[in-house]
Amino acid sequence: MTIKRIKVKETKRYWGEFEGSLESIIASLQAELDDGWEGITIEYGYYDDPDEYYLYKHREETDKEYNKRVKQLEKEEAVKAKAKERKLEQLKKDLANLTEDELKQLGVK
Repeated sequence: MTIKRIKVKETKRYWGEFEGSLESIIASLQAELDDGWEGITIEYGYYDDPDEYYLYKHREETDKEYNKRVKQLEKEEAVKAKAKERKLEQLKKDLANLTEDELKQLGVK
């Protein structure tokens, strides 16, 4: 069975400057590109806060991340199944408390 892994977006703060000669800016960005980073995003600062730049790249999730995600999905499915079971039990109780006329109106009898 093939494991279906998802792509994870990894980010890191870019501390490079966008001031100075174009050659130095391009050289700095080229070094990041050579390290495997794919792109850059910006988070705009509020009021007097400076803007922040983040490099990003996509990678396949690790075994640890995959196992954690699968466990979380299983846990969520178990919670949904329990909720459905509780709802079914409540509906059974509600049906048991209905009169014959109410059951006929619902089309149960």
